[in-house]
Amino acid sequence: MSNTCSTNSPGRCAAPAAADLRSIAALGCALWIAGCASAPPAGLYATAASEGTKGASKPPPNSAAALSTRYGKGERNFDGMKLGGAVLAGAKFVSASFRGADLHGADLRGAELEGSDLSEADLRGAQLDGAYLANATLRGAQLERASLLDAVLWATDLSSAVLTGARLDRANLQHADLSGARLAGASLRTAALGNVALRGADLSGANMIAATLPDADLEQANLSGANLVSADLGRAYLKGANLGATLLCRTVLIDTEPASANLQGARYGARTQFPPGFDPKAAGAVEDPCCAEPNPETTCPPKR
Repeated sequence: MSNTCSTNSPGRCAAPAAADLRSIAALGCALWIAGCASAPPAGLYATAASEGTKGASKPPPNSAAALSTRYGKGERNFDGMKLGGAVLAGAKFVSASFRGADLHGADLRGAELEGSDLSEADLRGAQLDGAYLANATLRGAQLERASLLDAVLWATDLSSAVLTGARLDRANLQHADLSGARLAGASLRTAALGNVALRGADLSGANMIAATLPDADLEQANLSGANLVSADLGRAYLKGANLGATLLCRTVLIDTEPASANLQGARYGARTQFPPGFDPKAAGAVEDPCCAEPNPETTCPPKR
């Protein structure tokens, strides 16, 4: 069809003109869309810089007040923070993470740390008297000379933790895992240790007077020179345990197999309860008259 206008039929000229206008409009729109596609709005997609800003972690809190504030706002990860000597008595940090944190000498008396992770944390000399640490993880934590009097450590993971010289008198350690832990010279007087795992743990020279350890796993544990006066080890697993030179006055060893342990030089008395038929002397233990004293835990000199 010819695009030449005819004066005899003007309507035929109008049609091509309208079509041309539509083509031009379509072309303009296509070019506009192409331009939009090649230059997206700045806020439509996050840039690498904005992603880095969003993902950047906050620096660890540098004060007890900052820690409490950030925990109150929902933050839970405080790994590697350094708050040695901080006063956090009575604070509540449930299900928080303090892996590798420095809390040496900190005051955490009565603090609630249930379910928190303090693996490899430095808690040397820290005060944790009355702290609630049930189901917490302190694997490999440094707790030398720390005070945990009356602390609740029920089902707590303390495997490979260092508790040399720590005070755990009256602490509740039932169902806790202390496998491979170092407790040399620690005080666990009247501590509750039922069903505790102490495989390969070092308890040499520990004060365990009147501690209760029913069903405890003491396989390969070292208790040499420990004070076990009036302690209850009923049904404890003693295979390969070293009880050499321990003080066993009034100790309960009913339903155990002491023959599977080393009792060389262990001291016992008439009130020590061995399984029926077991001969302690044949196992190398020594009957010590000191055990007949009213308070053998204090009057019998330690022997290592």
